[in-house]
Amino acid sequence: MKGWSSLGTTRRWSALVALAWLAGGLVWLGWPVWDSAGVPSREQVRLEAPWVLAAQTAGLVLLAVTIWRECGRQTKPLTSVVCLVVADCVLRAVMTPGTGGVEVVHALPLLAGAGLGLAGGVLTGASAALVSTTLLATPAETLPAQCLVWAVVGALGSALRWVPTLAAWLAAIPLAVGVGITSGVLLNLIGWAQDPGTTTDHFAPGLPPGEVLARLWAYTVETSLAYDTIRGVTTALLVATLGLPVLRLLRGPALHGSTTRRSMTDDDLAAAVRRREDSSAIARLWASVPAEQEKQ
Repeated sequence: MKGWSSLGTTRRWSALVALAWLAGGLVWLGWPVWDSAGVPSREQVRLEAPWVLAAQTAGLVLLAVTIWRECGRQTKPLTSVVCLVVADCVLRAVMTPGTGGVEVVHALPLLAGAGLGLAGGVLTGASAALVSTTLLATPAETLPAQCLVWAVVGALGSALRWVPTLAAWLAAIPLAVGVGITSGVLLNLIGWAQDPGTTTDHFAPGLPPGEVLARLWAYTVETSLAYDTIRGVTTALLVATLGLPVLRLLRGPALHGSTTRRSMTDDDLAAAVRRREDSSAIARLWASVPAEQEKQ
């Protein structure tokens, strides 16, 4: 199971599509932050959710097609994403009791980002949320936000894309804890703005973005921070257990370490220089042969 790292180091268009997909989703989910006065009602959110989900699904299809085209129209690069999505569905069915914040479903999207890059992480995370919810649960108006949050996890993992494999694995363990808390804050945006109140951790229409964020954090600390931290810790435990072999499989031999790749490049360059010098020497030798001898 190997991604598209060996087929090129820069995937500009797929990264741009992934960024556009994330930006659109964050603008939609963050509506209470940037426009607290015009935040939609609970009924509006319920009615808009299917359309948002349809737009997200179309964006994921576009992202997959872009990756496929950038990789020479090969289906092989997307095999890694499919395998990770299937594995995450299995994890959600078998190893995610959902009690006390114990969850491990964010581990594979995080590793997908670290192993495959931004486009692979976003595609894996959002697709895993969409497919697993469709198969194992009843889709609700919260599904678009869940797809976005899982994609954000994959995007955060992509920060480790060009870090050597061993170091990326070690860095992914504490990052997983932070991912648990970040996902909790984002998930709290679902429904929080539809239940305004008078205390300092309730949503209040008309407040500036800074005050809205401060209230959202206070609400998170009051209600879900302990569960979010447990989610992060359990995710980190799975990353610590399976992260290194998964990263090696996703990256293939190209990114196992920069030292080996650099030494091979230097050796190849030195060999090419020697061949060029030998070729020049042979050419000079032939040029020095008298014309009469050449005719003989």
